[in-house]
Amino acid sequence: MNLSEAVVLRPDVVLERTGEGGYRLASRSGALRHHVGPATDPSTLEALATAGMPFDDDGPVTHLWRQGWLSLVVSRDGGPVLTLHPQSCPPPRPPGGGSGRPLSELVVLRRTGPEYALESARAWCSVRVAGPEDLAALLAGEEELGRYLDWAGMTSDEAESAQLTTAQWTPHELAFHQQTRIPGAHRSAGFGRSSWGKDRFAELPARHERFRGEGIALAKPDLAELRRSDQTVTAVLEKRRTVRDHDEASPLTVLQLGHLLYRCARNRWLVEREGSEFLSRPYPSGGSAYELEIYPVVRNVAGLDPGLYHYDPQEHRLRPVSDRVGDLLAHAALVAGTERRPQVLLVITARFGRLMRTYRGMSYALILKHVGVVQQLIYTVATAMGLAVCALGDGDATAFAAATGLDPLAEASVGELVLGSRPGRANGGGV
Repeated sequence: MNLSEAVVLRPDVVLERTGEGGYRLASRSGALRHHVGPATDPSTLEALATAGMPFDDDGPVTHLWRQGWLSLVVSRDGGPVLTLHPQSCPPPRPPGGGSGRPLSELVVLRRTGPEYALESARAWCSVRVAGPEDLAALLAGEEELGRYLDWAGMTSDEAESAQLTTAQWTPHELAFHQQTRIPGAHRSAGFGRSSWGKDRFAELPARHERFRGEGIALAKPDLAELRRSDQTVTAVLEKRRTVRDHDEASPLTVLQLGHLLYRCARNRWLVEREGSEFLSRPYPSGGSAYELEIYPVVRNVAGLDPGLYHYDPQEHRLRPVSDRVGDLLAHAALVAGTERRPQVLLVITARFGRLMRTYRGMSYALILKHVGVVQQLIYTVATAMGLAVCALGDGDATAFAAATGLDPLAEASVGELVLGSRPGRANGGGV
């Protein structure tokens, strides 16, 4: 089988002209940009954006490939067989042919248009296969194609399958986590707020259609009476709003951050039963697992240095983790739709084994329910404290793993909130 290789821009990358007559590469989301140096021939860039160009490991665009901006197209007799779409920087190519190892149990196969997609959170890329005949050859263990699966990280051996962080996941849960938390070429062009069904479902009303009968009228509380005291839960919930802008002249204080975390996330008690630790926090958790952790990413907090911290809920302390906060804050600003990066980004992570050791197949869904519970609690407490808070619908688990060095199959980000001082409100108290 005679195979040839070419590289093209990743599907989620576009080539843009700059005001100085140069070029830059940008992800379609706008989150990532790369200015191309003058050493790269403009005709080469134009070829990458259209038909592609032949590739070798020491060619003129090797640096773009190694940075993850290009896709590798493998062809036979002029027709594509499979394509490797990087989600991160590609590792060095392994020597020799295919190993003959089986596919990892965590690999998911799905149709995407006329192609077939092989995806795994263990892989640095997604593999798109052109048609059913090529897929059959690939899965049958054809050696020349199999070496691409080895390179992609989609094959496994017994040692890898025995790893606890791998064994605790079911394929459908890990696939969902990957597709919703890890930005990359595996995401469809319509991921996020695309308004794809605006016209198709234009006639779907906000109110549910009435069932038969008059129904039963229910009593209503006197909201005016309840609002007279700012201490009532009803008064706080009625005032709750999403606020994306922060007061930079009077930023959030470390005192306020401490009070918020204490009220929302501290360990109230911790006991050991039958060799396992169980604890209680101010919110409910299935099986008392309390798998969630909070990492404040600080840009501007009075009394606190910028950086990424871990909140220790047992000792009620912030522990410094990293100063690599730029990508996390930039992504948060992009998702929130604000020009300024937030004063604080609260990253909620899950230590998956705490829950997956007890529940099977439903763990990830339960984790996301817990995230919603915590976000609502933080919204409520932040409102009572007069702070600005905004939950985010998307986060970058890859950037978080890079900043912390944590194994993303053992602990990864699963939710985020933006937190800061509320404009027009003094921040000397509010606790």
